[in-house]
Amino acid sequence: MKRLTEKQQQILDYIAEFTRAQEIAPTVHELASHFGIKSSTMFIHLRTLQRKNCLVRNSKARSIKLLSPDGKPEKLSRRNSNSIAIPLINHFKPEMIADPAAYGNAKVFMSRENCKYNSGTRIFAIKAADDRLKDAAILKDDILIIAAIPDAGKDSLLLVEIDKKAYVGYLGSAPDGTKVLNFANRDYPAVKIPVTGPQIIGTVIALKRCF
Repeated sequence: MKRLTEKQQQILDYIAEFTRAQEIAPTVHELASHFGIKSSTMFIHLRTLQRKNCLVRNSKARSIKLLSPDGKPEKLSRRNSNSIAIPLINHFKPEMIADPAAYGNAKVFMSRENCKYNSGTRIFAIKAADDRLKDAAILKDDILIIAAIPDAGKDSLLLVEIDKKAYVGYLGSAPDGTKVLNFANRDYPAVKIPVTGPQIIGTVIALKRCF
């Protein structure tokens, strides 16, 4: 097998995770949506991976099959108790939470051990838009797993809506007693919370970093 680029390896890893969790292969559109690129660009990546004998596919939907080093299709058994697929909402806006159709087809995969939540709780993922949480070891483009629960307890990292904008931060108080949303980066000032309070969309329950 020829040497792979970082992006090519990420595509193969995602295909494997998706196939294990869903028991079907992803479509080209789903792959393109996940990586934030055009379907035509994803086709180029897949053709390159075919030439490198990493996968095979045909004109049918969900026909992608990964190949082992001996050239035979890999057997990707489902890990029922270990892996879950979570919708990834790109360019999140508060109004999207009420419209599952706005979630798109992109998904991230997490082990159940690293993503604990109560059965029936709606969960989804968003990307950190900047580095305002860097002192909490959360970097730009890190993936935050959100559970749609009001608050998981003291010092919870929350996704909230303030003045029709979405923020991830910690509820707190300014010296004068004003309620604010704090961030883990001194370069970003706290956001003042209206008297009516913030709308808490959910609580961050896990973090996934893609290298």
